Amino acid sequence: MRRITRITCLALSVLMMFTLLVGCSSNDKTAQQSTQQSTQSDTGIYTPGTYIGEGKGNNGTIKVEVAFDANSITNVTILEHTETAGLADPALERVPQQITAGQTLNVDAVSGATNTRNGILEAVKNCVEQAGGDVAALENTPAAQAKAQGQQIERETQLLVIGGGIAGLSTAINARVQGIEVLVIEKMPYAGGAANMTGALIMAGMSELQEEMGVTDSVDTIFNDMMTYGDNINYEPLTSLYAENQGAAVDWLIKTVGTEFEPNFSVFPEHTNDRALYPLGKKNGSLAGEIVAHYVDNGGELLLETKATELLMENGRVVGAIAENANGDTLTIRADVTLLASGGYGASPELRPSGKDSIVFYGATSSTGDGIVMAEEIGAATHFMEYIKSYPQGVKTMDGSPINDSGAYVTNGMGVPLASQSATLNNGGIYVNQNGERCMNENMDFVSIKKVTEKQEGAIVYLVLNQKGYDGWKGMLASITDETAEGWFESDSQPIYRRGATLEEVANKAGIDGTTLTATVDHFNEMVTNGTDADFGRAEMSVALEDDGQWYIIEQRLRMATTLGGLKTSTNLEVLDTNDQVIPGLYACGEIVGGVHGSESIPSACVGWAVTSGKLAGDIIAEACKK
Repeated sequence: MRRITRITCLALSVLMMFTLLVGCSSNDKTAQQSTQQSTQSDTGIYTPGTYIGEGKGNNGTIKVEVAFDANSITNVTILEHTETAGLADPALERVPQQITAGQTLNVDAVSGATNTRNGILEAVKNCVEQAGGDVAALENTPAAQAKAQGQQIERETQLLVIGGGIAGLSTAINARVQGIEVLVIEKMPYAGGAANMTGALIMAGMSELQEEMGVTDSVDTIFNDMMTYGDNINYEPLTSLYAENQGAAVDWLIKTVGTEFEPNFSVFPEHTNDRALYPLGKKNGSLAGEIVAHYVDNGGELLLETKATELLMENGRVVGAIAENANGDTLTIRADVTLLASGGYGASPELRPSGKDSIVFYGATSSTGDGIVMAEEIGAATHFMEYIKSYPQGVKTMDGSPINDSGAYVTNGMGVPLASQSATLNNGGIYVNQNGERCMNENMDFVSIKKVTEKQEGAIVYLVLNQKGYDGWKGMLASITDETAEGWFESDSQPIYRRGATLEEVANKAGIDGTTLTATVDHFNEMVTNGTDADFGRAEMSVALEDDGQWYIIEQRLRMATTLGGLKTSTNLEVLDTNDQVIPGLYACGEIVGGVHGSESIPSACVGWAVTSGKLAGDIIAEACKK
C-alpha cells in the first residue's frame, strides 16, 4: 500500500484544460456541464475533508480514504482489502495514482485485476458523493496523463519468448547461460504466470534429490503412472520425453536457480514411488518469484504489459511477432526463434470445453489461450482441447457471471480440499446430494471424490457439519473472512453456504429435503456406533455427527485452474501444423503444449512439466540458434 500525498502540477493543468475544452464544445449538454464546472470553481467543487468509502473487490470489501480540498482530490489511500497479494498489487498502486494525477474516475484497466480496480473506483465514488462532488463529471473527464499516439518500435533478438511464466523463463534462463540473446514479453503487469497462485508441487522422479532422499525410481514407472491416470490416451512421445527429463530439470533448478525443497515427499496414491516435492515453505508464488528474480537479476530483459498479437511469417517461417504495450506502442520484434509459453486457456470462454459451467475457476485470468489462437492463425495443430484438470472440493465465491469486461473468466471459486478432508476425517462431516442422501465414502482419494461429484445433480455435493466441524473447517481457511462468511449466510443465492439451529432449518435454507437429511445423519451416527460404514466402506467411523447447537451445509463443486490440451509439438518442442509438419522457427513449452498428461494430470505433474519443458526448450533452441 502506498500513500499519495501531493497534487501534481500536471493534474491541475489538465483540470484547467478540461474546463477550456468543454467550454469550446458546440454540444448543448457539454456546454451546460462547462457552465456547471465554471460555477462550481467559484465556490469549490468539493467540501474539503477526508472521507471513507467501500467497494466490492475480487475477494471482498475494499475500504479507501479520500482527501479533498475545495477543487481537487488530493489523496487516495487504500485502508483495507483482502485482494490476492501480487495479482492485485498493480491495481492497488496505480488506480489511486491515476485518480489523483488525472482528477478523474476514467482510469485505465489493469490486466488481471479488473474487479480490484472496479472495487477501488466504487469506493472512491462513494467518497466523491460524500464530498458533494459530481461523479458523472469525473467519469467523463479525460485522464491527466493521456497517452500520446503510439510509436512504432522495431526490435531484434535471437530468441523471443512470449509468456513470462515459469516455463518461458526457464527457457530464457537456460538459453542465456548458453550465450543466446533473449527477449521475454509478458502481457500482465507482473511475471511468473499461473505459478504465482500455487505452492508449486513438482514431480522430481529420477532426480539426484530423489535418490539422496532414499527413493529408487525408474523412467518406465513414471511413464506408466502418467499413462494410467491419463486413461492411457496421453500423447506418448511427450509423456515419454517428460518421464526421461524431469529429474534433470529439478537438478537444474537446484543448481542454477538455487531452489530449495521441503525435506519430505508429499505422498499421493497416483505415484508408485515418492517423487512429489514442494519448494521450501510451500508458499504460493515462491518458485515463480525465484525464477523471475534469477532471470532479471542476471540481466535478462523482460517487457511487462506487452501483449503479442500476431506471429510474423516470411517464406513459411516464423520470424518473430507483433506486440502492443501499455503505452499504446506497436512493437515489431524480429527473432531467429520464437517460443510460445503463454499458458493455458482456462480463462477463455471460447476455448474452454463446453458443458463445464458448474466448475468454478480459481486459475489465472491471464490464461486466455492467446498463444494458441495466434498459432492456429498460421496453421498450427491443436489436440486434447476437450480436457481440463479439475479437482473436487471447490467453493464458489461469487454470484452471477464470472466473465469480466474483457471477456475472460475471473476467479470465482477457491479450493478447500485439506479443510474438507480434515472435517470428514476428524469431525464426522459427511457429503450428501441434493436430496439429502449420503453419496460417497468421504475419505476417498481426490479423483474418486471428483468422479462421484460429477454424477450428482449440477455436479454439486454438500458438506454437512456441526458447529465443531465448521469451526475446524473454517479455521483452516484464512481466505474466507468472517465478513465474507456472514455475507454468504445472509444470501439467498450462490454459494449455498447456510447455517441453522436444526437440520430441518439448515436443509430448508439450502434447498435440501430436511426429513431425508435428518434420517441420513441418524443412520450415519448408528453406523458410527456400530463401527462399520455398511453403505460406502468409509474406514474412519469413530466420530459421530452430533447436534451441538448449530448445523452447517456448504456446497462443493468441481474446480479448475489448468487445461490439458493445446498445441501439438514434436519431441523437440517444435510446433506442428495440421499436416504434422514442423512450422520452422516456432517452438512451445509449458501448459500451452497439449497431450502430455492425457485426460488427467497426476499431482505435481503440471508444474514439473512447465520447468522440464522450459529447461529442455532452452537446450534445444540454444543449439538451433548456434547452427
